[in-house]
Amino acid sequence: MKQRILYLDFLRCLAICFVVVLHSIASTLVNPEFYQCSTWYLCMLINPFVRTGVPLFFMISGYLLLRRPNTEHIGDFYRHNIPKLVIPLTAWSLIYYAHEVISGQHSIEIKQFLSRFFNQGVSYHMWFIYTLVGIYLLCPFLKRIVDHCTTRQLVLLLGIIMFPTTFRPILNHILPIYFYFFNPLMEGYLGYFLLGYILGRKQCQKKVRILIYLGGMVGYTACLFGNLVQASPEEIALPMNGGYMLNHYLLAASLFVFFRTWFETHKNRLEKWSEPLARASNLVFGVYWVHVLILNIITARFHWNGSLFPMLVTQTILTFLLSFLFSVIISSIPILRRILA
Repeated sequence: MKQRILYLDFLRCLAICFVVVLHSIASTLVNPEFYQCSTWYLCMLINPFVRTGVPLFFMISGYLLLRRPNTEHIGDFYRHNIPKLVIPLTAWSLIYYAHEVISGQHSIEIKQFLSRFFNQGVSYHMWFIYTLVGIYLLCPFLKRIVDHCTTRQLVLLLGIIMFPTTFRPILNHILPIYFYFFNPLMEGYLGYFLLGYILGRKQCQKKVRILIYLGGMVGYTACLFGNLVQASPEEIALPMNGGYMLNHYLLAASLFVFFRTWFETHKNRLEKWSEPLARASNLVFGVYWVHVLILNIITARFHWNGSLFPMLVTQTILTFLLSFLFSVIISSIPILRRILA
């Protein structure tokens, strides 16, 4: 087994857990029927954390791809990496569409399928893959930039990327005049991609880590109370959940730095977990693809008449275990691993 980076394997496993939990509790969070019940408050408490799942995926990919010397070779990079996204995307789009047809949601319409396939996906979680494809297309060019930039210059570039999607909305909310300046120059999620590289390339000094942890606390608090203040029995808007929100950047950065520091500090003691974590990490992509399908089936087939909390726990655990088992099976079959994972 090739040399792995232990904390990245752990973060990848943590991120998929966050994503599964997020999709399991999402309908509860926005349902006014559950407003201010104890389980709803619990979901609100964990919501800021689970919202960092996808940002962590972007950050991990950013660090791994931008540190590789061969990333700058456009043709080789595209041939090696783009099919790994597009082939499973096509296969899973067909699978999810077939499930909709079989379950009676609609009949087969090729035009409808193609329209959805070329517009952010057949299922709601596929937007991440489309965004990742776009970032991969930019990656060889971004690699040439980061190789010739200092850390300060990269932080400035990060700020430029984040301004239209992250900073400008904040300024326009708190200031009496409207700021615009310029449209997004790059996809806003590219900020997470670059942030992962910045935080992974060098070990942060203790003072910097403390500031990052404080930022994470601020991000968590802002997300929690910003959503609570805006919620009402009529509507639960959750304005702090937007993917580009600064609170997600702050909390995701703090988790990345915390676990990197912890794993590197206790490297010798944690080395025994390297192989299990690597194996689990290799299954994450398969879990991501299938978990929404399994969650939809569980939700549709099993009607829970008991209290909300046990239902959510059972639903989440079942979704994760069945998704993990499915990923284990397809990963053991080479042709399925290439097509579906």
